[in-house]
Amino acid sequence: MNSETKLEIDLEACRQRNSQLSIENDELVRSLFEVNDKLRDSEKLKGHFISNITNEIVNPFTSVLALAQNIKQLKEGDIVHAHRMAEMIYLEAFQLDFQLKNIFAAAQIEAGNEEMKQYSFRIDELGESLGHYFESLLAKRNIRLSVKFINNLNADLPVSFVSDKKKVDLILKNLISNSIKYSPENSVIDLEFYMERGSLVMEVSDHGKGIHEVDRKIVFDRFKQLDEKINSINTGHGLGLSIVQAYTEMLGGKVSLNDNPEGGLKIRISIPESDENVGWDDLEDFLLDSEASY
Repeated sequence: MNSETKLEIDLEACRQRNSQLSIENDELVRSLFEVNDKLRDSEKLKGHFISNITNEIVNPFTSVLALAQNIKQLKEGDIVHAHRMAEMIYLEAFQLDFQLKNIFAAAQIEAGNEEMKQYSFRIDELGESLGHYFESLLAKRNIRLSVKFINNLNADLPVSFVSDKKKVDLILKNLISNSIKYSPENSVIDLEFYMERGSLVMEVSDHGKGIHEVDRKIVFDRFKQLDEKINSINTGHGLGLSIVQAYTEMLGGKVSLNDNPEGGLKIRISIPESDENVGWDDLEDFLLDSEASY
């Protein structure tokens, strides 16, 4: 091989390397632009998130203070007005308490500090407690919560189930809260429990407006809400469903959104039973659980 031929081969090799480097450089630049766009969107979405969370805390406090001031100014004998305003204070405080639970849960999830506490709990008591918890809110909207415990051919529903009860409880509370918010008055929300292949399945069905197929991809993002208006208070989609997904995954389960055949939305949560032994620390937490029951 003469020197001229070798030079041409070397030049061709250099051209190929330069071409490959150029492609890699273009890909790197594109990736950097994408990362920059995502960072910009993330800051924007976190701004919306913080604004909405602030409203969800400040607004109920403002309402409670105003109502309390009005009660102070009532004249003797205005017991009917006092009862009405006391009920309004209760509902505002209820919403505030619920949102604070979500905010603290989201903060723990974001920090990676969530711990699993597994113990045995009664499924029927969990389901029935949810009806008591949302009693006033359901009555205000004239909505009925129908709780059913279903035994099917594949597996009978056990009396007790081993998992993290507090996480299961907050999952269901967020689903029911969403259903109450988006359901029409004088409607029914169905909560069904049944077993499937060793997992506890919980389905919450409502007759609300549902969630568009396109929006279902982003509805579990706690930094993105379907309604991003700063002054809108979205206590459902966004933070609540992000906690539902995070907790379900922590428990080794799955969550799916489907259309309710009767109109509305059906959300299905499937959680496998834990095979971990129940420890005394978990039992102590269970016995000393001081969470308010509304």
